[in-house]
Amino acid sequence: MATGSRPERAFERAHRGTRSLRPFRAVRYDLERVGDLAAVLGPPDDVPTAEQAAALAAHHPYHCLHLEVPDADGYSFQRAAAQYRAWRATGILARDEEPSCYVSAHRFRLDGGIATRLGVYLAASLAPDATARLLPHEGTNRELVERRLRQLAAVRAHAGAVYAVWAGDGTLRQALEASIAGAAPLWEHARGEEQHALWRVTGPAVEELAALAASRPLVIADGHHRFAAALRYARDQQITGTLGHPAAWVPVHVVDAADPALAVRAIHRLVRWLPGDWETLQAHLARHARIVAVRAVPSPEEAARLAAELARASQPRVLLLQERELLELALPTTPDDEPDAILVDALLLRHVCALEAETIEQVVEYTPDARAAAQAVLDGRALLAVLVRPTPLATVLAWAQAGRLFPPKTTYFFPKLPQGLIFYDLADPATLG
Repeated sequence: MATGSRPERAFERAHRGTRSLRPFRAVRYDLERVGDLAAVLGPPDDVPTAEQAAALAAHHPYHCLHLEVPDADGYSFQRAAAQYRAWRATGILARDEEPSCYVSAHRFRLDGGIATRLGVYLAASLAPDATARLLPHEGTNRELVERRLRQLAAVRAHAGAVYAVWAGDGTLRQALEASIAGAAPLWEHARGEEQHALWRVTGPAVEELAALAASRPLVIADGHHRFAAALRYARDQQITGTLGHPAAWVPVHVVDAADPALAVRAIHRLVRWLPGDWETLQAHLARHARIVAVRAVPSPEEAARLAAELARASQPRVLLLQERELLELALPTTPDDEPDAILVDALLLRHVCALEAETIEQVVEYTPDARAAAQAVLDGRALLAVLVRPTPLATVLAWAQAGRLFPPKTTYFFPKLPQGLIFYDLADPATLG
């Protein structure tokens, strides 16, 4: 639908002045019915393929990924919709009694130490004046948005949330710490050094947290396709629905930009095919980038150490690993702090290697794991591994607030949010209280 059409103007009029964030009544697993919550949680929807989601879901009859698996036709989600409705009807999933904020803590290993990231689940308005403060930082894939839209239209519930970064100074982190101080969590789970916990905050504190989180712009870290699909679904619903419909909101998980456990990792490139021989490509590359060092092929562990050193470099750098050697390259600087990943894609893949966009989709894979990237070259599964620096969080925030989008696979916010911790029901009028 074109911007400025009559239905969209009606949608905008209906939502003018709506507050941008609010508490909601989440739908959650009944722990007495499902047992270990960790057994039914899943990775984010952009991680597993449909086949991988089906395999993970098969481990438990109430696994949240049952809602992500399409029907046998690979297109529709009627079986997933029936599954969700059955879980609600039988009490496997139950709605909380009052609007709440849901504070989560994720403890994990980061840069050689242990860190704990705090975030809060809220509902974010999809009204135009509100989405102007919920900013994407990456472009989306039309097919993935369409798939998510079909799933939302059928199931009419979110099993996950949009992960958003609060462009603040640590105040939100402090408020979240205060909101759960001395309170027992609803659920906690530990596996080795990693630990998850969830609290439900009620009473006057919920409006205070929502107001604080709404006081600064939010930048989407993960969940761009979920957000885009929710926005389209909301517009359709608001044409025929009522003001305050749950579909006019989307669940978000908000983390303070100053949270010491907020991490952005690099996404490395694995190239399975190259046009021409390595010597010719290397000679071409030397005309556009300076070769700083040539090293022996590292082990996967050594590659991980080198990638960690690379992340601390103050100037654009990239490591090229192929079966015979490792090259360290100094990339040309740009006046607008363009991320190294974008420079690599433009300079190395498209210019030096002369790969068209369609070819890149077919022969380039992506991984945040430098060990796995090196192992792929050693095993012969890739001809070239390109290790890049992570994009600084400050650059992500600055570009998003300037209205500029990165191409996909520029950032990797670590760790990802699990699915199934909370559900947001689009069809239940009581979702918003």
